[in-house]
Amino acid sequence: MFILILKKVKISNFRCFGPEESVLDFENFTAIIGTNSSGKTAVMQALLKIFGESNAEKEINRADFHVPFNINPDQLEQNQFSVEAIFEFPEATKADRVDSIPLFFEHFVVRGTGLVPSIRILLEANWKKGNSPEGSIDFKLWYVDACEPATPSETNKKPVSKHDLSHIKVIYVPALRNPSSQLKNSTGTLLWRVLKGINWSDSYRGSLAAKMAELNSLFSEHEAVATIKETINSQWLTYHNDLRYNEAAIIFNSTTMENALKKVEVEFSPTEVTNSYTIDALGDGLRSLFYFSMVNSLLEIEDIALQTPVEGDEEKEQLFNIDPVVLTIVIVEEPENHIAPQILGKVIQNLRKISVKKNAQTIITSHTPAIIKRVDPTEIRHFRICNIKLSTVIQKIELPEKSDEAYQYVKEAVKAYPELYFARLVVLGEGDSEEIVIPRVIELLGQSVDSSGVSIVPLGGRHVNHFWRLLNQLNIPFITLLDLDRERSGGGWGRIKYVFKELLKIGYDRETLLNSEEGVLTEERFEGMHEWDTTKVVTMNGWLSVLEQYGVYFSTPLDLDFSMIESFLVEYQSILASNEGPYIKGLCKISDLSEADKQTSEYIKRVEHDVRATLKLEGEDGSTYSLEQRELMIWYNYFFLNRGKPTTHFLAMANITDILFKDKLPNTLLKLQSAILHKLMSDPYSSLTLGGKDG
Repeated sequence: MFILILKKVKISNFRCFGPEESVLDFENFTAIIGTNSSGKTAVMQALLKIFGESNAEKEINRADFHVPFNINPDQLEQNQFSVEAIFEFPEATKADRVDSIPLFFEHFVVRGTGLVPSIRILLEANWKKGNSPEGSIDFKLWYVDACEPATPSETNKKPVSKHDLSHIKVIYVPALRNPSSQLKNSTGTLLWRVLKGINWSDSYRGSLAAKMAELNSLFSEHEAVATIKETINSQWLTYHNDLRYNEAAIIFNSTTMENALKKVEVEFSPTEVTNSYTIDALGDGLRSLFYFSMVNSLLEIEDIALQTPVEGDEEKEQLFNIDPVVLTIVIVEEPENHIAPQILGKVIQNLRKISVKKNAQTIITSHTPAIIKRVDPTEIRHFRICNIKLSTVIQKIELPEKSDEAYQYVKEAVKAYPELYFARLVVLGEGDSEEIVIPRVIELLGQSVDSSGVSIVPLGGRHVNHFWRLLNQLNIPFITLLDLDRERSGGGWGRIKYVFKELLKIGYDRETLLNSEEGVLTEERFEGMHEWDTTKVVTMNGWLSVLEQYGVYFSTPLDLDFSMIESFLVEYQSILASNEGPYIKGLCKISDLSEADKQTSEYIKRVEHDVRATLKLEGEDGSTYSLEQRELMIWYNYFFLNRGKPTTHFLAMANITDILFKDKLPNTLLKLQSAILHKLMSDPYSSLTLGGKDG
């Protein structure tokens, strides 16, 4: 049999999807992510309208039709939606498989020789206003016998039979799960699907009926049961005197195979008590886990049933009588529900095992970073609601080319900080220091990082253009805070040039971006920017102001660590024990030096030593820094080059009151705070077009 895979779904005017066609591509394992009410469930429901097993899953009602935000629903006279599922047969191009005639063969469409054939299945639904609140709804299912991008028409649409659709199965595990009902043998449940495929022989049915009759005979022999039976019969005859149905009996169970199977349940042992537990007695977490395991069990049993008999065993009675399924799509909404965090990895691993089966795919939805960090970014589809049209927008995650050195770095970074997908605002920083200090800056606005929806993502100043491109693509506002590193190798003008080049890479207009008082920088002048005179601090600050208009801020003159001790040196010194701190041999602790001590050659040499340690051997001499800043580099070297940065900041921040932090906030952080406030108060999906300013 050919392998069939779902490649894409096209949705128009269905629920939160607007009239413009939305296209969702699928992998063998696909994760659909987005905030609450962003359209994740709507996609799952769209698939169920076509491939659902029960009538309830396929039912179409008025609420399924999208209503534009600027239209009063009561004024609509009619409406329509469409859902198209496109499947491919990748195996059909292999020469050793062309002798197989698969289901759906008559409706293959292919663009050319050697290309993968596909089938298109289309659901079209129409609603008209009527006397009832629901109105009248008509729908039809079609094959579209034409290659994309040809639109469906009366000439290329052919009806789809229910028999064909039955060979594409959807197992839907909703976010609000009811494991108890699914693990009992009632029509449509997982257990029912497993048991109904068993090939019950006539001899087995007869043996079971005999055993049940024997059990009921033994049951009826009990004196109390006989008394109850006699009483029920006598009272029944006072109401009913027809020859039919005039004898009532109490039986332990039915003697038919079908009714006996309805009593089948799953039990668990051992337990804390002598009795076994049914599924109802388990906690929500264990019930959800067993729910998932039943999905795996069902697919494993189907695989066993479809295996070719071993040669010589043709006469052996077949255990299962299952009609082959071409494709099973397992859809799991919010697999994290009721599951302990340490087990989530195992859950995702098992769901991924389903996706590697030759006739199965897995789709999950989530809005939890704990799940998303376990998924490859290429498997993610990001959903959001456009605040202008109030309809769903779908985006794939675009990474650098695999050949690009940035590919692995960006891929691992977004896996490490998956909360950026759900953020109202992302602050891109250099590293650990920003992750500690910036939340305190946000708290001054009266909000925490969590409540404000701000995600702080350290990127070490590397490959920043790829993060900008990703966030622009997802329409997530962002601000960037980098270190200026003035007089360090690659810092200062080199860092400014780097940022301008990164902005140009993502599409900003060169004529606007590089415009100065002297006019637009020539290509030659711009390419030599990294060699500009570092002592021109005023000119440098002017270009920093230009970059701030594009949402890029610099910790000046060096980095965030230096800015913090420049404003809060006393508070950082207070974390030290009496015997801690930098010393000068022959004198004393730096903090105990008198003004006279600071004139000695030993102290001057120490300052020069720490300036060199701070600016590195490849750096300059520190002439653009004031004397106070050069002396401060002794403490910078002690706190941040010889001790752990995170621990130092954590301890010092505990000694800085909110009032003091607000009064002495470094200028760059003050600007950053203002930018964060502006972004949070603005429409989160506006002012993000390339070529403009402000992020």
